[in-house]
Amino acid sequence: MRLWSISLFLLILALSGISLPVLSGQIHPKEALGRKIFDSFRQNKFSDFYLRSIFSLEEEQFRDLLFNLENFELRQKLLQFYTLDYPTTTKTPLDRWKIAFAHTWRDQWRHIAKNSPKMIQREAFDPILREAKGYGVQWETTRLLAIEIPLSVHWTNNRFIVSGDSMIDPNATDPKTLFFERGLTYRLQLDHSTHGKPLMIGYSPADSQKAYNQNILGNGSGQADMLFRFDNPFPDRLFYFCPDESSAGGPILIKNFNETTKPNQRTDILLTFSFGQPERAYQILVREVLSTPWGEIFCERPQWIGEVPLPRGLNFSR
Repeated sequence: MRLWSISLFLLILALSGISLPVLSGQIHPKEALGRKIFDSFRQNKFSDFYLRSIFSLEEEQFRDLLFNLENFELRQKLLQFYTLDYPTTTKTPLDRWKIAFAHTWRDQWRHIAKNSPKMIQREAFDPILREAKGYGVQWETTRLLAIEIPLSVHWTNNRFIVSGDSMIDPNATDPKTLFFERGLTYRLQLDHSTHGKPLMIGYSPADSQKAYNQNILGNGSGQADMLFRFDNPFPDRLFYFCPDESSAGGPILIKNFNETTKPNQRTDILLTFSFGQPERAYQILVREVLSTPWGEIFCERPQWIGEVPLPRGLNFSR
């Protein structure tokens, strides 16, 4: 089995010109993780990189994380590894989860534990440095421009599908509900299927006259990426919709990072940095980030994206 198939096996483990801030007020743990990972490359410190990976967890930490993970999609994937019949006394989904977990979690742990730090460095850390060297990047003169959460947006069955995970109890919220957290900058990446279907965020589930326009770029434009960030205590509930189509969206619930009434979503972290004269933009994707009681960790090998056109909403100004 390839090293980085593990987390898939386990955790299957316009305000034109606006520049949304990288850091504002209290630093969100996922922004802190993004900064830590970037600095690990910039300073060539593999130890800092490794300590923020799933492979740094102790056995008991891994077991507790897996059992208590508030993520419907991941739990369903893990339940598939249990192939025996459940006892007739099994009544609830939690009962089934306890039985399945007791039979399978050690197999998951063994796939984690067999990978040494040297293997992680060879498979995940060194390739980023090699790719950057191929572009002539000198890390000491790089500058981090943005730490963002990218979310793909697709149009299918007459509605928007935005990447994200659900709570364990799928009946706890509307299945179309999106969960966002204060203190993070989100970049919604609309694919070609959304052409002609503008996505809008507002106070009403269908009224384009009640659009939400604070710290948001590209709301309802239907073109390029949409960027937004919630830093204030309010609002805590909005809606996403298409002004030209009915029932195309759903509710948005905005939470603080330490609230428990939300799924522990797998999120990618997009790092955009600059280098050179004139400056050019480069990107690294930190993949499959989860929250744990011991801090944020990533579960998939980071991806070097390379040089990109300066993304919408960012600039090289210091």
